[in-house]
Amino acid sequence: MSCCEWKSTEDTGRGSILYSILNRGSLWPQGCTGAAVAHRRCSCASRRKLVAPQSVIKAACEVLVKTFRFVKSVPCFRGLPAEDQHRLVRNSWAPLLLLGLVQESVDFDTVETQQQPSLLHKILTHDEDRQQRTANETPDPGVPLGDVQSIKMFLVKCRGLTITVKEYAFLKGAILFTPVPELECHEYIHALQREAERALYEHVGTVYRGSACRFGKLRVVLNALRATDPDAVAGLFLRPMTGSSSSSSIDEHVLAMFYER
Repeated sequence: MSCCEWKSTEDTGRGSILYSILNRGSLWPQGCTGAAVAHRRCSCASRRKLVAPQSVIKAACEVLVKTFRFVKSVPCFRGLPAEDQHRLVRNSWAPLLLLGLVQESVDFDTVETQQQPSLLHKILTHDEDRQQRTANETPDPGVPLGDVQSIKMFLVKCRGLTITVKEYAFLKGAILFTPVPELECHEYIHALQREAERALYEHVGTVYRGSACRFGKLRVVLNALRATDPDAVAGLFLRPMTGSSSSSSIDEHVLAMFYER
């Protein structure tokens, strides 16, 4: 999102559920203007990449494979047509990965990516050696700072809730069975989603003696997961490994992990 786009959507963004999760308290830090904060958070100003990509990506892939094992163990999922399974996996892998990172206590740090020299700079300096050195290199472009902050804050908020094993299972079911276009069993899958949410509500009501507060917090988690940007998640945890940012390549890699035993 460009600086101009960020500014134009500032007011409408304040009403979103994800905004309310990540921005509780005062809107701007004391002494900072909206323009200054916009500059810091604008995706044009800063991009981040993992500090220890090999270990973090390995942990993320292990979480995703473990999550897919859980998914394939669900009888209702196994009974779906193969194409519906693929569509559900492609649609839900990113929020399921974030939920798995919370459950497995996987954390990560990022660093600002090195900005590439402009075309004008290359022309003026005639740095042919550097052009030859970088011709075959594909540096990690990183992920916009705002997306990284959103992911990290989401993980922190979820860990503060101390979600139980059963709550994780119901949350995963509600995310997995999110209806998407072109599903052969659309109505059935929608019914499975409602059933997962109802099971979560009943479980919370039993364990917490009808506490609406607990269910409300978990409902906010669900809505935030559904607002997950898969491109940001892929850019942080998969693109450095696949070397490609195309959706088709990411989908192929995700499905390959889905079929791992």
